[in-house]
Amino acid sequence: MKSNRAIHIIAIQENYLEEITKQMKDVLGHEIMIRPTALKELRANMVQDDDIVVLSHHMIKGLVSQLIPAECPCIIAKRDVNFANARELINLPPGQKILVVNDTKTNIEETVASLRETIFEHEYYPYNPDESIPDSIDYILTPGELDFLPTGLIDVINIGSRLLDIETFYEIAAALGFKNNQTQIVKRYFKTLVSLSPEFDEGKGSIQSNQIKDIRNVASYSFQDVIAVSESMQKVVQLGKEFAKTPLPVHLYGEDGTGKSMLAQAIHHHSNQSGNPFISINCKSKSTDMLERELFGSEENHMISIGAFEIAENGTVYLEDVDELLIPLQNRIFRAIKEKKFQRVGGTKTIPFQARLISCSKQGLIWQTASGEFNCSFYEALTSLSLKVPSLKDRREDFVALIEDIKGRLKKTDIILNQDVMNQLLNYEWPGNVTELYNTITYLSFLGEQTIEVELLPLRIRIEESNFASLPQPEINPNEAIRKIEAHGFLEESVEILRIFECGKRKRTSYGRLTLKKHLEENGIKLTEQQLRMRMEVLQELDLLIVRQGRAGSTISQNGEEFLRFISNSILENSKR
Repeated sequence: MKSNRAIHIIAIQENYLEEITKQMKDVLGHEIMIRPTALKELRANMVQDDDIVVLSHHMIKGLVSQLIPAECPCIIAKRDVNFANARELINLPPGQKILVVNDTKTNIEETVASLRETIFEHEYYPYNPDESIPDSIDYILTPGELDFLPTGLIDVINIGSRLLDIETFYEIAAALGFKNNQTQIVKRYFKTLVSLSPEFDEGKGSIQSNQIKDIRNVASYSFQDVIAVSESMQKVVQLGKEFAKTPLPVHLYGEDGTGKSMLAQAIHHHSNQSGNPFISINCKSKSTDMLERELFGSEENHMISIGAFEIAENGTVYLEDVDELLIPLQNRIFRAIKEKKFQRVGGTKTIPFQARLISCSKQGLIWQTASGEFNCSFYEALTSLSLKVPSLKDRREDFVALIEDIKGRLKKTDIILNQDVMNQLLNYEWPGNVTELYNTITYLSFLGEQTIEVELLPLRIRIEESNFASLPQPEINPNEAIRKIEAHGFLEESVEILRIFECGKRKRTSYGRLTLKKHLEENGIKLTEQQLRMRMEVLQELDLLIVRQGRAGSTISQNGEEFLRFISNSILENSKR
Protein backbone atom coordinates (compact mmCIF):
# COMPACT_ATOMS: atom_id res chain seq x y z
CA MET A 1 0.00 0.00 0.00
CA LYS A 2 1.52 3.30 -1.10
CA SER A 3 0.91 6.78 0.30
CA ASN A 4 1.21 10.27 -1.17
CA ARG A 5 2.15 11.66 2.22
CA ALA A 6 5.75 12.57 2.96
CA ILE A 7 7.90 11.78 5.97
CA HIS A 8 10.10 14.66 7.09
CA ILE A 9 13.12 13.48 9.10
CA ILE A 10 14.52 16.38 11.14
CA ALA A 11 17.86 16.06 12.97
CA ILE A 12 20.60 18.28 14.34
CA GLN A 13 23.61 16.24 13.25
CA GLU A 14 23.91 15.89 9.48
CA ASN A 15 25.85 12.62 9.61
CA TYR A 16 23.16 10.99 11.73
CA LEU A 17 20.46 12.48 9.48
CA GLU A 18 22.10 10.89 6.44
CA GLU A 19 22.38 7.52 8.14
CA ILE A 20 18.79 7.25 9.40
CA THR A 21 17.44 8.59 6.09
CA LYS A 22 19.14 5.71 4.30
CA GLN A 23 17.68 3.30 6.86
CA MET A 24 14.21 4.82 6.43
CA LYS A 25 14.41 4.55 2.64
CA ASP A 26 15.50 0.92 2.86
CA VAL A 27 12.53 0.03 5.08
CA LEU A 28 9.75 2.31 3.77
CA GLY A 29 11.18 3.93 0.64
CA HIS A 30 8.90 2.13 -1.80
CA GLU A 31 5.78 3.22 0.04
CA ILE A 32 6.51 6.82 0.98
CA MET A 33 8.42 9.95 0.01
CA ILE A 34 11.17 10.69 2.52
CA ARG A 35 12.53 14.22 2.96
CA PRO A 36 15.51 14.68 5.27
CA THR A 37 16.08 18.17 6.72
CA ALA A 38 18.83 19.42 8.99
CA LEU A 39 17.36 21.49 11.82
CA LYS A 40 19.29 24.58 10.78
CA GLU A 41 17.72 24.40 7.30
CA LEU A 42 14.10 23.94 8.43
CA ARG A 43 11.79 26.74 7.29
CA ALA A 44 8.08 27.48 7.62
CA ASN A 45 5.79 25.89 4.99
CA MET A 46 8.27 23.11 4.18
CA VAL A 47 6.01 20.59 5.94
CA GLN A 48 2.41 20.10 4.76
CA ASP A 49 -0.61 19.45 7.00
CA ASP A 50 -0.90 15.76 6.19
CA ASP A 51 2.83 14.95 6.30
CA ILE A 52 4.49 13.03 9.12
CA VAL A 53 7.41 14.46 11.07
CA VAL A 54 10.08 12.21 12.61
CA LEU A 55 12.38 14.01 15.07
CA SER A 56 15.81 12.63 15.94
CA HIS A 57 15.46 13.69 19.60
CA HIS A 58 12.70 14.88 21.91
CA MET A 59 14.76 17.97 22.82
CA ILE A 60 14.23 19.55 19.40
CA LYS A 61 10.43 19.28 19.49
CA GLY A 62 10.09 22.75 21.01
CA LEU A 63 12.42 24.20 18.37
CA VAL A 64 10.41 22.87 15.42
CA SER A 65 6.88 23.35 16.80
CA GLN A 66 6.58 26.84 15.31
CA LEU A 67 7.70 25.67 11.86
CA ILE A 68 5.44 22.64 11.34
CA PRO A 69 1.62 22.43 11.18
CA ALA A 70 0.02 21.60 14.53
CA GLU A 71 -1.99 18.80 12.87
CA CYS A 72 1.08 16.87 11.73
CA PRO A 73 1.77 13.60 13.54
CA CYS A 74 5.12 14.08 15.27
CA ILE A 75 7.08 10.94 16.11
CA ILE A 76 10.15 10.99 18.35
CA ALA A 77 12.63 8.50 16.90
CA LYS A 78 14.01 5.90 19.24
CA ARG A 79 17.47 4.46 18.70
CA ASP A 80 18.97 1.05 19.36
CA VAL A 81 22.29 -0.72 19.03
CA ASN A 82 23.03 -2.12 15.57
CA PHE A 83 23.49 -5.72 16.68
CA ALA A 84 24.79 -6.66 13.23
CA ASN A 85 27.98 -4.89 14.37
CA ALA A 86 28.17 -6.77 17.66
CA ARG A 87 29.83 -9.97 16.43
CA GLU A 88 32.98 -9.44 18.46
CA LEU A 89 30.98 -8.61 21.60
CA ILE A 90 28.81 -11.70 21.15
CA ASN A 91 31.87 -13.93 20.66
CA LEU A 92 33.58 -12.81 23.88
CA PRO A 93 33.65 -15.33 26.75
CA PRO A 94 30.70 -14.73 29.12
CA GLY A 95 31.18 -12.55 32.18
CA GLN A 96 33.31 -9.77 30.63
CA LYS A 97 33.19 -6.40 32.40
CA ILE A 98 32.53 -3.76 29.77
CA LEU A 99 32.59 0.03 30.15
CA VAL A 100 30.06 1.72 27.83
CA VAL A 101 30.98 5.17 26.44
CA ASN A 102 28.59 7.44 24.52
CA ASP A 103 28.17 11.18 23.92
CA THR A 104 25.60 11.94 26.67
CA LYS A 105 24.52 10.41 29.95
CA THR A 106 21.07 9.60 28.52
CA ASN A 107 22.55 7.87 25.46
CA ILE A 108 24.94 5.91 27.68
CA GLU A 109 22.04 4.69 29.83
CA GLU A 110 19.97 3.76 26.76
CA THR A 111 22.87 1.83 25.25
CA VAL A 112 23.58 0.00 28.53
CA ALA A 113 19.89 -0.92 28.91
CA SER A 114 19.74 -2.32 25.38
CA LEU A 115 22.93 -4.34 25.80
CA ARG A 116 21.81 -5.76 29.15
CA GLU A 117 18.52 -6.83 27.60
CA THR A 118 19.96 -8.49 24.49
CA ILE A 119 23.60 -9.52 25.02
CA PHE A 120 23.04 -10.31 28.67
CA GLU A 121 26.07 -12.57 29.16
CA HIS A 122 28.31 -9.64 30.18
CA GLU A 123 28.38 -6.93 32.87
CA TYR A 124 27.96 -3.38 31.53
CA TYR A 125 29.10 -0.25 33.34
CA PRO A 126 28.03 3.27 32.23
CA TYR A 127 31.03 5.58 31.81
CA ASN A 128 31.20 8.61 34.09
CA PRO A 129 34.02 11.02 33.12
CA ASP A 130 34.13 12.30 36.72
CA GLU A 131 35.07 8.86 38.08
CA SER A 132 38.22 6.83 37.64
CA ILE A 133 37.88 3.71 35.49
CA PRO A 134 37.95 0.50 37.57
CA ASP A 135 40.96 -1.74 36.95
CA SER A 136 38.63 -4.71 36.58
CA ILE A 137 37.20 -3.45 33.25
CA ASP A 138 38.02 -5.88 30.41
CA TYR A 139 36.79 -3.87 27.40
CA ILE A 140 35.52 -0.42 26.49
CA LEU A 141 32.54 -0.31 24.11
CA THR A 142 31.18 2.66 22.17
CA PRO A 143 28.49 3.02 19.49
CA GLY A 144 30.67 5.09 17.17
CA GLU A 145 31.45 7.92 19.63
CA LEU A 146 35.25 7.64 19.49
CA ASP A 147 35.78 11.32 20.33
CA PHE A 148 34.34 10.75 23.80
CA LEU A 149 36.66 7.89 24.76
CA PRO A 150 38.99 8.50 27.69
CA THR A 151 42.53 8.89 26.37
CA GLY A 152 45.14 6.16 26.50
CA LEU A 153 42.70 3.27 26.36
CA ILE A 154 42.97 -0.03 24.58
CA ASP A 155 40.60 -2.90 23.86
CA VAL A 156 37.96 -0.58 22.46
CA ILE A 157 35.05 -2.26 20.69
CA ASN A 158 33.31 0.12 18.29
CA ILE A 159 29.89 -1.26 17.34
CA GLY A 160 29.04 1.68 15.08
CA SER A 161 26.29 4.24 15.35
CA ARG A 162 22.96 3.38 16.89
CA LEU A 163 20.13 3.29 14.34
CA LEU A 164 16.36 3.73 14.47
CA ASP A 165 14.77 0.91 16.44
CA ILE A 166 12.03 -1.27 15.00
CA GLU A 167 9.33 0.25 17.24
CA THR A 168 9.85 3.59 15.48
CA PHE A 169 9.02 1.95 12.15
CA TYR A 170 5.90 0.32 13.63
CA GLU A 171 4.83 3.77 14.86
CA ILE A 172 5.40 5.34 11.45
CA ALA A 173 3.54 2.53 9.70
CA ALA A 174 0.58 3.04 12.05
CA ALA A 175 0.56 6.79 11.36
CA LEU A 176 0.55 6.05 7.60
CA GLY A 177 -2.34 3.66 8.01
CA PHE A 178 -0.37 0.65 6.79
CA LYS A 179 -1.88 -2.60 8.08
CA ASN A 180 -0.52 -6.13 8.26
CA ASN A 181 2.95 -4.92 7.20
CA GLN A 182 4.89 -5.94 10.30
CA THR A 183 6.51 -9.02 8.74
CA GLN A 184 7.72 -7.00 5.76
CA ILE A 185 9.02 -4.23 8.06
CA VAL A 186 10.91 -6.78 10.17
CA LYS A 187 12.60 -8.33 7.12
CA ARG A 188 13.61 -4.97 5.67
CA TYR A 189 14.69 -3.68 9.08
CA PHE A 190 17.16 -6.50 9.60
CA LYS A 191 18.45 -5.99 6.07
CA THR A 192 19.28 -2.38 6.97
CA LEU A 193 21.21 -3.47 10.07
CA VAL A 194 23.49 -5.47 7.79
CA SER A 195 23.69 -2.92 4.95
CA LEU A 196 24.53 -0.09 7.37
CA SER A 197 27.17 -2.14 9.14
CA PRO A 198 30.80 -1.12 8.37
CA GLU A 199 31.43 -4.79 7.58
CA PHE A 200 29.12 -4.74 4.56
CA ASP A 201 30.42 -3.76 1.12
CA GLU A 202 27.43 -3.11 -1.18
CA GLY A 203 29.53 -3.37 -4.31
CA LYS A 204 30.42 -7.01 -3.68
CA GLY A 205 27.53 -8.04 -1.48
CA SER A 206 29.66 -9.81 1.09
CA ILE A 207 31.61 -9.08 4.20
CA GLN A 208 35.00 -7.69 3.21
CA SER A 209 36.53 -6.38 6.40
CA ASN A 210 35.84 -6.30 10.08
CA GLN A 211 36.93 -3.14 11.86
CA ILE A 212 34.56 -3.52 14.78
CA LYS A 213 37.54 -3.44 17.12
CA ASP A 214 38.62 0.15 16.84
CA ILE A 215 41.88 0.42 18.75
CA ARG A 216 42.49 3.93 20.03
CA ASN A 217 45.07 5.12 17.49
CA VAL A 218 45.90 8.68 18.43
CA ALA A 219 48.89 9.82 20.50
CA SER A 220 47.37 12.35 22.90
CA TYR A 221 50.55 13.42 24.68
CA SER A 222 53.72 15.23 23.66
CA PHE A 223 56.90 15.97 25.62
CA GLN A 224 55.37 19.31 26.63
CA ASP A 225 52.90 17.34 28.74
CA VAL A 226 55.66 15.53 30.66
CA ILE A 227 56.48 17.18 34.01
CA ALA A 228 60.26 17.21 34.28
CA VAL A 229 61.54 19.49 37.03
CA SER A 230 63.74 16.78 38.52
CA GLU A 231 67.09 15.92 36.97
CA SER A 232 66.05 12.27 36.53
CA MET A 233 62.96 13.19 34.46
CA GLN A 234 64.87 15.80 32.46
CA LYS A 235 67.27 13.04 31.40
CA VAL A 236 64.32 10.82 30.46
CA VAL A 237 62.81 13.56 28.29
CA GLN A 238 66.18 14.34 26.67
CA LEU A 239 66.79 10.69 25.81
CA GLY A 240 63.18 10.24 24.68
CA LYS A 241 63.56 13.08 22.18
CA GLU A 242 66.78 11.56 20.87
CA PHE A 243 65.18 8.12 20.56
CA ALA A 244 62.23 9.64 18.70
CA LYS A 245 64.50 10.73 15.86
CA THR A 246 65.35 7.13 14.97
CA PRO A 247 63.10 4.39 13.50
CA LEU A 248 64.53 1.86 15.98
CA PRO A 249 62.36 0.10 18.59
CA VAL A 250 62.28 1.68 22.05
CA HIS A 251 61.77 -0.18 25.32
CA LEU A 252 60.47 1.64 28.41
CA TYR A 253 60.56 0.01 31.83
CA GLY A 254 59.49 1.11 35.29
CA GLU A 255 56.86 0.54 37.95
CA ASP A 256 53.13 0.69 37.25
CA GLY A 257 51.77 4.22 37.13
CA THR A 258 55.06 5.95 36.32
CA GLY A 259 53.83 7.34 32.99
CA LYS A 260 55.30 4.92 30.46
CA SER A 261 52.26 5.24 28.20
CA MET A 262 52.53 9.03 28.17
CA LEU A 263 56.22 8.80 27.25
CA ALA A 264 55.49 6.29 24.48
CA GLN A 265 52.95 8.68 22.99
CA ALA A 266 55.35 11.61 23.37
CA ILE A 267 58.10 9.69 21.52
CA HIS A 268 55.67 8.92 18.69
CA HIS A 269 54.46 12.53 18.63
CA HIS A 270 58.06 13.77 18.35
CA SER A 271 59.01 11.31 15.59
CA ASN A 272 58.75 11.33 11.81
CA GLN A 273 55.81 8.91 12.21
CA SER A 274 53.74 11.45 14.18
CA GLY A 275 51.19 11.88 11.39
CA ASN A 276 50.47 8.14 11.33
CA PRO A 277 48.53 5.96 13.82
CA PHE A 278 49.68 5.23 17.37
CA ILE A 279 48.15 1.90 18.39
CA SER A 280 48.37 0.58 21.93
CA ILE A 281 48.05 -3.15 22.62
CA ASN A 282 48.05 -4.54 26.15
CA CYS A 283 49.73 -7.95 26.23
CA LYS A 284 48.51 -8.77 29.74
CA SER A 285 45.58 -11.05 30.64
CA LYS A 286 44.84 -12.09 27.07
CA SER A 287 45.19 -15.40 25.36
CA THR A 288 47.95 -15.83 22.80
CA ASP A 289 45.30 -16.53 20.17
CA MET A 290 43.48 -13.25 20.87
CA LEU A 291 46.70 -11.22 20.91
CA GLU A 292 47.90 -12.80 17.67
CA ARG A 293 44.67 -11.73 15.94
CA GLU A 294 44.86 -8.23 17.42
CA LEU A 295 48.41 -7.79 16.17
CA PHE A 296 48.39 -9.61 12.83
CA GLY A 297 44.70 -9.66 11.89
CA SER A 298 42.88 -12.72 10.59
CA GLU A 299 41.03 -14.18 7.60
CA GLU A 300 38.23 -16.53 8.60
CA ASN A 301 34.85 -17.40 7.07
CA HIS A 302 35.21 -14.73 4.36
CA MET A 303 35.86 -12.10 7.03
CA ILE A 304 39.06 -10.07 7.04
CA SER A 305 39.98 -8.55 10.40
CA ILE A 306 42.72 -5.92 10.17
CA GLY A 307 45.39 -6.18 12.87
CA ALA A 308 47.40 -3.47 14.62
CA PHE A 309 50.58 -3.99 12.56
CA GLU A 310 48.57 -3.46 9.37
CA ILE A 311 46.50 -0.51 10.65
CA ALA A 312 49.62 1.25 11.90
CA GLU A 313 51.40 1.10 8.50
CA ASN A 314 54.25 3.59 9.07
CA GLY A 315 53.01 4.54 12.53
CA THR A 316 53.76 3.10 15.97
CA VAL A 317 52.54 -0.01 17.76
CA TYR A 318 52.98 0.25 21.53
CA LEU A 319 53.19 -3.15 23.26
CA GLU A 320 52.27 -2.69 26.92
CA ASP A 321 53.48 -5.34 29.36
CA VAL A 322 55.44 -7.02 26.59
CA ASP A 323 56.99 -9.34 29.16
CA GLU A 324 53.60 -11.10 29.38
CA LEU A 325 53.92 -12.43 25.80
CA LEU A 326 54.49 -16.16 25.54
CA ILE A 327 57.40 -17.54 23.50
CA PRO A 328 55.37 -18.64 20.41
CA LEU A 329 54.01 -15.12 19.86
CA GLN A 330 57.39 -13.56 20.66
CA ASN A 331 58.85 -15.74 17.90
CA ARG A 332 56.23 -14.72 15.38
CA ILE A 333 56.64 -10.97 16.06
CA PHE A 334 60.41 -11.29 15.85
CA ARG A 335 60.10 -13.10 12.52
CA ALA A 336 57.88 -10.28 11.20
CA ILE A 337 60.45 -7.69 12.32
CA LYS A 338 63.33 -9.60 10.76
CA GLU A 339 61.60 -10.44 7.45
CA LYS A 340 59.71 -7.10 7.33
CA LYS A 341 56.54 -8.94 6.32
CA PHE A 342 53.81 -11.14 7.79
CA GLN A 343 50.51 -12.84 7.00
CA ARG A 344 47.19 -12.56 8.78
CA VAL A 345 46.07 -15.52 10.90
CA GLY A 346 44.53 -17.97 8.43
CA GLY A 347 45.56 -15.82 5.46
CA THR A 348 47.96 -16.19 2.56
CA LYS A 349 48.49 -12.58 1.47
CA THR A 350 51.91 -11.15 2.38
CA ILE A 351 51.69 -7.78 4.14
CA PRO A 352 54.70 -5.50 4.68
CA PHE A 353 55.72 -4.89 8.29
CA GLN A 354 56.32 -1.14 8.50
CA ALA A 355 55.36 -0.26 12.09
CA ARG A 356 57.80 1.18 14.59
CA LEU A 357 57.66 -0.70 17.91
CA ILE A 358 57.67 0.82 21.38
CA SER A 359 57.31 -1.63 24.27
CA CYS A 360 57.19 -1.48 28.03
CA SER A 361 57.55 -3.73 31.07
CA LYS A 362 57.79 -3.29 34.84
CA GLN A 363 61.40 -4.48 34.89
CA GLY A 364 64.10 -4.76 32.28
CA LEU A 365 63.54 -7.83 30.12
CA ILE A 366 67.01 -9.19 30.84
CA TRP A 367 65.64 -11.22 33.79
CA GLN A 368 63.08 -13.05 31.65
CA THR A 369 65.72 -13.62 29.00
CA ALA A 370 68.12 -15.16 31.51
CA SER A 371 65.41 -17.54 32.75
CA GLY A 372 64.43 -18.60 29.23
CA GLU A 373 61.00 -16.90 29.38
CA PHE A 374 61.93 -14.39 26.70
CA ASN A 375 63.41 -14.93 23.25
CA CYS A 376 66.98 -13.54 23.29
CA SER A 377 66.83 -12.34 19.68
CA PHE A 378 63.45 -10.69 20.26
CA TYR A 379 64.87 -9.05 23.40
CA GLU A 380 67.77 -7.60 21.42
CA ALA A 381 65.40 -6.37 18.71
CA LEU A 382 63.12 -4.61 21.21
CA THR A 383 65.72 -3.11 23.53
CA SER A 384 68.28 -1.54 21.20
CA LEU A 385 67.11 1.71 22.83
CA SER A 386 66.03 1.34 26.47
CA LEU A 387 64.81 3.92 28.93
CA LYS A 388 64.07 3.50 32.64
CA VAL A 389 61.17 5.64 33.91
CA PRO A 390 61.77 6.62 37.55
CA SER A 391 59.17 6.03 40.26
CA LEU A 392 57.48 9.02 41.91
CA LYS A 393 59.47 8.59 45.14
CA ASP A 394 62.67 9.02 43.08
CA ARG A 395 61.55 12.32 41.54
CA ARG A 396 60.26 14.30 44.53
CA GLU A 397 61.26 17.59 42.86
CA ASP A 398 58.44 17.05 40.36
CA PHE A 399 55.83 16.68 43.08
CA VAL A 400 54.46 20.23 43.34
CA ALA A 401 54.48 20.71 39.56
CA LEU A 402 52.65 17.39 39.10
CA ILE A 403 49.94 18.40 41.58
CA GLU A 404 49.46 21.77 39.86
CA ASP A 405 49.33 20.06 36.48
CA ILE A 406 46.70 17.58 37.72
CA LYS A 407 44.62 20.41 39.24
CA GLY A 408 44.80 22.20 35.90
CA ARG A 409 43.68 19.13 33.95
CA LEU A 410 40.77 18.71 36.37
CA LYS A 411 39.99 22.46 36.15
CA LYS A 412 40.21 22.62 39.94
CA THR A 413 43.00 25.18 40.29
CA ASP A 414 41.23 26.94 43.16
CA ILE A 415 41.67 24.18 45.75
CA ILE A 416 44.46 24.74 48.28
CA LEU A 417 46.54 22.01 49.91
CA ASN A 418 47.91 23.39 53.19
CA GLN A 419 51.50 22.75 54.24
CA ASP A 420 50.63 19.87 56.59
CA VAL A 421 48.84 18.17 53.72
CA MET A 422 51.79 18.71 51.39
CA ASN A 423 54.16 17.29 53.99
CA GLN A 424 51.95 14.22 54.39
CA LEU A 425 51.82 13.75 50.62
CA LEU A 426 55.58 14.18 50.24
CA ASN A 427 56.28 11.62 52.98
CA TYR A 428 53.99 9.01 51.48
CA GLU A 429 55.69 6.26 49.44
CA TRP A 430 53.25 6.35 46.45
CA PRO A 431 53.34 2.69 45.41
CA GLY A 432 50.94 3.54 42.57
CA ASN A 433 53.21 6.41 41.44
CA VAL A 434 51.79 9.24 39.28
CA THR A 435 48.55 7.34 38.60
CA GLU A 436 47.89 7.07 42.34
CA LEU A 437 48.71 10.77 42.79
CA TYR A 438 46.28 11.67 40.00
CA ASN A 439 43.51 9.59 41.58
CA THR A 440 44.17 11.15 44.99
CA ILE A 441 44.06 14.75 43.74
CA THR A 442 40.91 13.91 41.76
CA TYR A 443 39.31 12.61 44.95
CA LEU A 444 40.32 15.70 46.94
CA SER A 445 39.11 18.08 44.23
CA PHE A 446 35.58 16.67 44.37
CA LEU A 447 35.16 16.98 48.14
CA GLY A 448 33.76 20.48 47.72
CA GLU A 449 36.34 22.02 50.08
CA GLN A 450 38.48 24.94 48.94
CA THR A 451 41.21 24.23 51.52
CA ILE A 452 42.24 20.61 52.03
CA GLU A 453 43.10 19.65 55.61
CA VAL A 454 44.97 16.52 56.71
CA GLU A 455 41.82 14.79 57.96
CA LEU A 456 40.41 14.92 54.41
CA LEU A 457 43.28 12.86 53.00
CA PRO A 458 42.62 9.20 52.14
CA LEU A 459 43.31 6.90 55.06
CA ARG A 460 46.13 5.07 53.31
CA ILE A 461 48.09 8.34 53.18
CA ARG A 462 47.32 9.33 56.76
CA ILE A 463 48.42 5.90 57.99
CA GLU A 464 52.21 5.75 57.86
CA GLU A 465 53.54 2.29 57.05
CA SER A 466 56.34 2.77 59.57
CA ASN A 467 53.71 2.53 62.33
CA PHE A 468 52.31 -0.78 61.13
CA ALA A 469 54.87 -3.00 62.83
CA SER A 470 54.10 -1.60 66.30
CA LEU A 471 50.35 -2.22 65.98
CA PRO A 472 48.39 -5.44 66.58
CA GLN A 473 48.25 -7.13 63.20
CA PRO A 474 45.06 -8.70 61.79
CA GLU A 475 45.35 -12.07 60.09
CA ILE A 476 45.39 -10.44 56.66
CA ASN A 477 48.25 -8.24 55.49
CA PRO A 478 46.99 -4.66 56.06
CA ASN A 479 49.23 -3.16 53.38
CA GLU A 480 47.98 -5.57 50.75
CA ALA A 481 44.35 -5.13 51.85
CA ILE A 482 44.56 -1.33 51.68
CA ARG A 483 46.18 -1.40 48.24
CA LYS A 484 43.67 -3.91 46.94
CA ILE A 485 40.78 -1.78 48.20
CA GLU A 486 42.30 1.40 46.77
CA ALA A 487 42.69 -0.25 43.37
CA HIS A 488 38.89 -0.46 43.12
CA GLY A 489 37.79 2.66 44.96
CA PHE A 490 38.64 4.91 47.87
CA LEU A 491 39.55 3.37 51.21
CA GLU A 492 37.18 5.63 53.20
CA GLU A 493 34.19 4.24 51.37
CA SER A 494 35.12 0.63 52.10
CA VAL A 495 35.96 1.41 55.75
CA GLU A 496 32.57 3.09 56.14
CA ILE A 497 30.89 0.02 54.62
CA LEU A 498 32.64 -2.18 57.18
CA ARG A 499 31.67 0.18 60.02
CA ILE A 500 27.99 0.06 59.02
CA PHE A 501 28.09 -3.73 58.96
CA GLU A 502 29.94 -3.78 62.31
CA CYS A 503 27.24 -1.58 63.84
CA GLY A 504 24.58 -3.88 62.38
CA LYS A 505 26.34 -6.93 63.81
CA ARG A 506 26.17 -5.45 67.31
CA LYS A 507 22.42 -5.11 66.82
CA ARG A 508 22.28 -8.67 65.43
CA THR A 509 21.22 -7.23 62.07
CA SER A 510 22.54 -7.95 58.58
CA TYR A 511 21.99 -5.65 55.60
CA GLY A 512 21.18 -5.96 51.93
CA ARG A 513 22.68 -3.58 49.35
CA LEU A 514 19.70 -1.20 49.30
CA THR A 515 19.76 -0.72 53.09
CA LEU A 516 23.55 -0.34 53.03
CA LYS A 517 23.29 2.24 50.23
CA LYS A 518 20.78 4.22 52.31
CA HIS A 519 23.06 4.19 55.39
CA LEU A 520 26.02 5.33 53.27
CA GLU A 521 24.03 8.23 51.84
CA GLU A 522 23.05 9.26 55.36
CA ASN A 523 26.78 9.44 56.10
CA GLY A 524 27.42 11.57 53.00
CA ILE A 525 28.75 8.79 50.72
CA LYS A 526 26.91 8.35 47.43
CA LEU A 527 27.74 5.28 45.38
CA THR A 528 26.04 3.84 42.33
CA GLU A 529 24.74 0.26 42.45
CA GLN A 530 27.69 -0.95 40.40
CA GLN A 531 30.24 0.92 42.57
CA LEU A 532 28.74 -0.51 45.74
CA ARG A 533 28.65 -4.03 44.32
CA MET A 534 32.30 -3.77 43.25
CA ARG A 535 33.46 -2.56 46.66
CA MET A 536 31.55 -5.35 48.41
CA GLU A 537 33.06 -7.92 46.05
CA VAL A 538 36.58 -6.71 46.93
CA LEU A 539 35.82 -6.80 50.67
CA GLN A 540 34.42 -10.31 50.27
CA GLU A 541 37.50 -11.40 48.30
CA LEU A 542 39.69 -10.11 51.15
CA ASP A 543 37.54 -12.07 53.64
CA LEU A 544 36.54 -8.83 55.41
CA LEU A 545 32.87 -9.23 54.54
CA ILE A 546 30.47 -12.16 54.44
CA VAL A 547 28.16 -11.58 51.48
CA ARG A 548 24.97 -13.60 51.47
CA GLN A 549 22.20 -13.65 48.89
CA GLY A 550 18.53 -12.95 49.46
CA ARG A 551 16.97 -11.96 52.79
CA ALA A 552 19.93 -13.27 54.80
CA GLY A 553 21.80 -10.08 53.97
CA SER A 554 25.53 -9.49 54.48
CA THR A 555 27.64 -8.88 57.57
CA ILE A 556 31.21 -8.13 58.62
CA SER A 557 33.59 -11.05 59.21
CA GLN A 558 35.96 -11.45 62.16
CA ASN A 559 38.84 -10.42 59.89
CA GLY A 560 36.84 -7.34 58.95
CA GLU A 561 36.43 -6.39 62.61
CA GLU A 562 40.19 -6.84 63.20
CA PHE A 563 40.92 -4.74 60.11
CA LEU A 564 38.69 -1.93 61.43
CA ARG A 565 40.46 -2.00 64.79
CA PHE A 566 43.80 -1.84 62.98
CA ILE A 567 42.68 1.21 60.97
CA SER A 568 41.42 2.97 64.10
CA ASN A 569 44.64 2.24 66.00
CA SER A 570 46.72 3.50 63.09
CA ILE A 571 44.87 6.79 62.96
CA LEU A 572 45.20 7.16 66.76
CA GLU A 573 48.96 6.51 66.62
CA ASN A 574 49.41 9.09 63.87
CA SER A 575 47.40 11.68 65.80
CA LYS A 576 49.82 11.33 68.74
CA ARG A 577 52.86 12.05 66.61
